[in-house]
This record gives sequence, C-alpha cells and structure tokens, in this order.
Amino acid sequence: MARPDGGLPKSPIGQWLAHLRASRPLRLLLLIGGLSVAVLLAATVHYIGSMHEREMEGAERELSTLNLSLAEQTTRAMQSVDLVLTTIIDQMKSEGIATPGDYIRRMGGRDTYQMLRARISGLPQLDAVTMIAADGHLINFSRYYPIPPVNVADRDYFAYLRDHDTAEPFISEPVQNRGNGSWTIYLARRISGPDGSFVGLVLGAIELSYFERLYKALQPDGDGSISLWRRDGILLARYPFLPDIGRPLGQRLFLEVLQKARSGVYLAPVGLNDGPRMVATRALADYPLVVNVTRKLEAVLSEWRIQAWTIGAAGTIGVAALLLSLWALARQFSAYEAATQAMDAARLAVEGREQAEHALRQSQKMEAIGQLTGGVAHDFNNLLQAIGINLHVIDSRSDDERITGPARLALQAVERGATLTQHLLAFSRRQQLRPMPVDVAGLVERVSRLLGRTLGQSVRIEVEVAPGLWPAMIDPTQLEMALLNLALNARDAMPGGGMLWITAANRTVAADAVPNLSAGDYVVLKVCDTGTGMPAEVAARAFEPFFTTKEVGRGTGLGLSMVHGLATQSGGGVELDSRPGRGTTVTLYLPRALTEPAAAPAGGTGETAANEIGSGGDVAAGSGCAVLLVDDEELVRTATAEYLAQAGFSVREAADAAAALSLLDHGFRPDVIVTDHMMPGMTGLDMARALRARQDATPILMVTGYAQDLTTTAAAQEVALTVLSKPVEPSRLARSIRHMAAAED
Repeated sequence: MARPDGGLPKSPIGQWLAHLRASRPLRLLLLIGGLSVAVLLAATVHYIGSMHEREMEGAERELSTLNLSLAEQTTRAMQSVDLVLTTIIDQMKSEGIATPGDYIRRMGGRDTYQMLRARISGLPQLDAVTMIAADGHLINFSRYYPIPPVNVADRDYFAYLRDHDTAEPFISEPVQNRGNGSWTIYLARRISGPDGSFVGLVLGAIELSYFERLYKALQPDGDGSISLWRRDGILLARYPFLPDIGRPLGQRLFLEVLQKARSGVYLAPVGLNDGPRMVATRALADYPLVVNVTRKLEAVLSEWRIQAWTIGAAGTIGVAALLLSLWALARQFSAYEAATQAMDAARLAVEGREQAEHALRQSQKMEAIGQLTGGVAHDFNNLLQAIGINLHVIDSRSDDERITGPARLALQAVERGATLTQHLLAFSRRQQLRPMPVDVAGLVERVSRLLGRTLGQSVRIEVEVAPGLWPAMIDPTQLEMALLNLALNARDAMPGGGMLWITAANRTVAADAVPNLSAGDYVVLKVCDTGTGMPAEVAARAFEPFFTTKEVGRGTGLGLSMVHGLATQSGGGVELDSRPGRGTTVTLYLPRALTEPAAAPAGGTGETAANEIGSGGDVAAGSGCAVLLVDDEELVRTATAEYLAQAGFSVREAADAAAALSLLDHGFRPDVIVTDHMMPGMTGLDMARALRARQDATPILMVTGYAQDLTTTAAAQEVALTVLSKPVEPSRLARSIRHMAAAED
C-alpha cells in the first residue's frame, strides 16, 4: 500500500533506521549498549587470557622447582663419584707417587684392588673405579683382579686428559654394554706429577640406569619427561626411556637458552617424540651436564581449556542477553521519547514565557530607574545651577576671606554634585555624548599606560588588540572614563594583586546572538580580572545606580551603571560574566564606525565649540548685549538674569517657550537667546525649530541639565544651536553669549 504522500511504505527496519537518525538520545543509548557489549567481550577475552597466563606461569614455576631439585640430586650423585676419585688422587700424592713408573709399581697390587672395592660400596650409581697408566693400559680395576689386558688409549676421556693439564673432571660419551645393553658414562680425572707431567687417570664408571630410576621416582605426571644431557647436546638418560641414548636428538633449543643463563623455561614447538612441550632446563654448576624437565603443552592447558570454554559460553550468553535487553530498551525508549518530547515542548513554552516575563520586568525596572534618575539629575542640575551662580555672585562681590572661603568650598561641592549628575545621566542614557570615529587600539594603549601608573605594581596588565581593528563610533572621553572605572573596580576586587586583561577584537553579531543587541558589526572590548568575582544575586544588580558592595566611602555605585549607559546609549551593549573565586569579565559592544577616525577631533557645535569660543581674551563684559533668557525654573532664571545683568547684558526673561515666542512676536530682537531644554509644553529644541522655521537666525545657546534629545550633535546641527550642560560656570556662560553675539555681528 502506498503512503499518503505517494511514496512506497517503509519497511520496519527502514522506519527504525529513520527514527535512529532523528533521535540523538536513542543513538547515544545504542552507542552505550554497543560499548557495553564490547566491554563485556573484551573483559571475557581478557579474563580468559589472564587465566592462560596464570596457568602458564604456574606450570613454569612447578617445572622450575622440580628441575632445580633434580639438578641438585644429579649434582650430588656426580659429586659422590667425584669424591671417590679425588680421594684416591689425594692418597697417591700423600704417598709420593709422582711418576708413571711409581703409579704402575705401587698401585697395581691386591691391596689397591681391595681399597677400590671398599670405595665404591654404598654408591649405587658408581659401577666401577679404574686406574689407568700413562700409556692407556689398566693398572687396577675394582671389578676384577688380576687386571685384564685392556688398553683404553683410544677412548675420548683418555685422549682429552692426556693432552690437557686440567683439574676439571671429564665426562665421556655414553657407552653401551654389549652384553646387557645398559649405558654407562665415565667420570675421569687426570693424575699429574709435580711438574705437570701426565702420570695417568683415575676413572669412575657411572650407570645411567641409576638416573632413569631416580627420574622415574620423581616424575609427577604421566605427561612429562626428565632427561640428562651432556653440555654438547648428547642425550645421556631419559624417563620415559628412549632408545636413542648417546646421540644428539631433536632441536636442542636448551643449548641456546643456556648460552644466556644457567637455567630457563621455554616452549618447544616439537618434542622428542610428540607435540609441543614446556621445557625447564638447568646446567649443573660443576659438571658439563644439563637436566631438562618437560610437560606436554596440551596437559599444561587442559584445565584452562575447560575453564575458557565455560567462561566463553557464559560471556556469549551474557552478550546475547545484553543485546536482547538493549533491543527491548530501545523500543521502550522510543515510546518514552515521544511522550517526553511532548512534555518538553510544553515545559519549554512555560519557561520561555517566564523568561520573557522576567526580561520584560527587568527592562521595565531599568527603564523606570533610568527615568527616575534622569528626572532627578535634571532637577538637581537646575538646583546646582542656581546655587553655583549665586555662589559666584557672592564670591565676586566680596573680598572678605570669611565670606569667599566658604563660598569656594561650596562651589567645590557644586562641582562634585555636577559629576554625580553626569553619572546619573549616563546610566539613564540621557547624557550629552559626542560620538565620533575612534581608534580603539590607540585609546586602549593610552589608557593602559595610565593604568600602569594608577593601579600599582601588584596588578599586572596585559593588552591584546586584534590586527585590523575597526574604528568605533563612540564618545572617546566617555570611553576612557568607562575603561578607567572598570580597571579601578578590578583593582578593588584584587586586594592581593592579580592579572588584568584588556582585549579588543572585531565581531559581526547575528540577530538574537547577544541579548538586547541588534545585528551588525561591533568592536568588542573586554576587561577581565582574576579577582574575587560576584555571586549571581550581586551580578544581577551590578548595573543599578548606587548599588555597591564596597564599604562606605569607597564607591558610589555609579561606575558600572555609567558604563552600561554609555554602551547602550551609543547603540551597543554590555555583558557581565562573574563567578565567585573566578574573576569578572565585562564585555562592551561598540558600534563600528563607517569612516576612519580623524587625526584630531574637529570642533563643532555643542560644548566643545563653546569651549573654543570661550578660550579667547576677556570678553565677560556684556556691553549692552540683549539676551532673551528662557527657563521654567524661577530660581535658575532669576539667579542667571541677575548675574548677566551685573555683567552688563540687557536681559529679558521668559518662563517658558510660549512666553519667549510671544516676546519675539511683539518686536523684541535679542542678540542671543539663552534657553533651557526641558520645559512644560514646548521644549527648548522645539522652540528652536519653530524659530528656524520662521527664518529667524538669532543665535541660540541651550543650557540644559537633561539633554534627552541632544545625545548626538545631529539635533544641534539641525537648528544651528550651541549646547552647554548645567551646571555651567557663570563666567563661561557670559563669554559664550558674548562670542555668539559677536559672531552674529
């Protein structure tokens, strides 16, 4: 049956694969299940391998122990025979036998025969002792007397000891008795004269069947073997018996092992008469003999194979059960995931609504605080203006230090109040800014040099500016103050010293990438410290004016609020990241300037232009200049009018814009209009626009403490007015009016 969309229906496997591709948690579940299966298989293989290693190590220890015991017993058996020979040689030396003639003459009697018979009693491995003359014929023999006419000059032991002056024993090749088929080896020692000349030999015949009986008694299992070899690889004895005694047999890998050490354990791929074996080999310390102990590898691993099959079967069953459980769990998880997705969608909707409501409440809160602080700053600036003008009048009218001294102190308080209101206006985004293209890299460099002297040696400053940094559209003076405030806050958060990083880089911000920030190009300026940091509840209020955690007298709580106001009023934004014990990072997003910064800021309208025109000579005298003073605050208007009149200006007052326009309509022609901005009804800017609309070009000087609509020079340039911020020094106000009137003339 075709699907509703016209395609062919998917198979169950296809549906499952499609669901698997769409569900990351399900893929994770299957990945964990697959890893679990892999771990279980790996653990099973590892355990079986560990058991194999332990089984092999145990077998190696057992064979090494048995080999050591057999080597010691073989050594004792050889030492017993050797002791008989060395005792005979010592007796001969004590009797002064030093030449071949003395040896033949004094050791060929029956008493010597009896002595030899006595010496071999109690040594089952020693079959006979023979004394041999320097020419190879027998002098005495423990088995027969008189001595049979036998010469052994052609034997290997005789030829070697005759030609080598050595104190070491010699072990001959095995010799088979033609009568009974038994095998014998000879342990021979050289008899030398005082001058080292060859006197003869003393020889012990050792029956190899002794070692076969010994090895048979010590053989632990029926799957092993024990063998005795000459060091040159000739087989001397073995249990179980092999008919190849006296010949080099097999690969003789033990000879390679014994070239590096006196003992060892190795695996022989092929035994002397069967399959692979584990071989423990050991060379005797005093004799050129080697004892080998072996076990069939199959017998060594027989118990391990049973356990490995059992564990492997259990692991296979466990893997199968795990796969079935994983399949069932995946099916249940699919159903659970569908239900969870529906619940998550509902939860996300609720959380989204709560976050939006919280953001709205926070925005409304900050806006309400901004309106409150802006209004307070406006009224406070008016009060400071009235107080400041009257204090200047008092100071100018008296030479009595008792009067002028307190007046100047009060003027200092007015200046501090003016600074405070500037911070309030900055937070409320109503300060008068002069944005221009700014070289942020150069500004950061200048500020960092200043901070190096300000912060002290306990704070290390690191500056990193990305190459090709864009210019920013910002008020440079306010940006410097913001950097200084952030650096001082960082210093206070690092009482024991620390690191301060200032970085600048370009960033293109997408829509909704940064909260409350429009998409566009920004210069990102970061100030990061290693200080104490702030808990979440403190960081949430950090930008509020007058909020501070410092003790009384160490902060006003306006530093971060001023930074926040500068960034947002300039069209950018600010972010705060702070955690207790991990420092604080403040990130400023400054809008990119579309033009390059000028070599030096050009003069223009606004307060800077007023400063320039007020920097000339003494022009404080009004000289009858007509001024229309417009201000709704009676205290400010009255004090300003009195000061200007005292300075020689002709002043007409108006309480609002309507009254000012009425005076102008009735024929009053002032040289300069001095007006407030925020007034009931029509604002000062609206009045200026109305005048320009009438083609009235009278110079307008706006003196305001609340430049809400004048945060850029565009509004001022639109109506060609000059702006001064309250509170303004009276002499500066007078100079500005006079210069504007003179420029108009």
